[in-house]
Amino acid sequence: MVGSFINVLVARLPYEKSVVWPSSRCFACFRPVRALDNVPVLGYLRLGGKCRHCAAPFAARYMWVELGTGLAFLALFLAEVVFDRFALPGVKYHFRGYQYATPSLAVLGLFVYHAVLLSALIAAAVVDLEHRVIPTQITYPALAVGIIGGALMPWPWPHPEAAVNAIPAGMPWYAEQTAGKVPLGVQLWPFWGPTFDFAPPGSWQMGLMNSVLGALIASLVVRATKWLFETGFGREALGLGDADLLMMSGAFLGWQIPVLALFVGSFVSLILKALEYALGAKDAPPASGPLGTPVTGSPEARELPFGPGLAIGVAITWFAWPWLGPRLQFPFFDETAMGLFVGIMCVGLLAAALMLRRPVESEVAVK
Repeated sequence: MVGSFINVLVARLPYEKSVVWPSSRCFACFRPVRALDNVPVLGYLRLGGKCRHCAAPFAARYMWVELGTGLAFLALFLAEVVFDRFALPGVKYHFRGYQYATPSLAVLGLFVYHAVLLSALIAAAVVDLEHRVIPTQITYPALAVGIIGGALMPWPWPHPEAAVNAIPAGMPWYAEQTAGKVPLGVQLWPFWGPTFDFAPPGSWQMGLMNSVLGALIASLVVRATKWLFETGFGREALGLGDADLLMMSGAFLGWQIPVLALFVGSFVSLILKALEYALGAKDAPPASGPLGTPVTGSPEARELPFGPGLAIGVAITWFAWPWLGPRLQFPFFDETAMGLFVGIMCVGLLAAALMLRRPVESEVAVK
């Protein structure tokens, strides 16, 4: 059902249409879709992917988004609740036992909170893939949910207060002796460690600061990367929708995961581009209309958007954090190491952009 609503967002938001009115209907004959025909996945299969009235084809995207979203929700529940991927006390759902036969409110709160993020990532990725835009109507409401949920479930929720004392007082969080001892929560890490007195662990101040600063830093990282690359490359790169996608993710997960996800997403995008060439899709316009009909456009419109790779990068970094976190604890909590890393990345991005622009300038000069 969530996947079905995501399809509505994909089909209507880029055209600035209402997502609540009118009801689902064929974009060719404009006749309403019957209730039974609108059942996710089964309705599409029942109709053979065509309108019951005019036989106009519906895009296969409708079925795959519904099916993929359902499987993604199942995977999220298995990872976070059944198998307790992040080892959160009091959250694991003992589905085989009698004492915990019903999921607790903590379990449901955790799942619903992160399911909102997962849904927004899927919606933003699919819209960007099909229309080359990430609507703010997706990222901004999710951003609000992330900030409100962060204040209600502040780090290290649902860990008990004693878990925060795993790191001895006075010991820097970047020290080797502290690796792997920072407890994970719904917001995986605090903004900084040791935490500040005005935002103690478990307080709403901590949760609000984590979400707001996580969103702000994640957005600024993309905007700074965009500016550096465009300065060196001499043409537009990335988009503000990509910054909004990471901003939304930072509100849910803190700033560390989105910052690393930017680089993970870059590699994922390269893999997706290689797959596109391998499947022979490089000559076909990827964008499509409401019924899946191709939409022609400029050569730039045929480039693979960054949104899908970025969304996958966020998901990979998010669920790999129990393994990545202890290995990255030193640079993320040491001012000198973090500053050096940022400086090297800025210089590297600018240099790479200048090197990419050089052949283009030479070719123009020859002509």
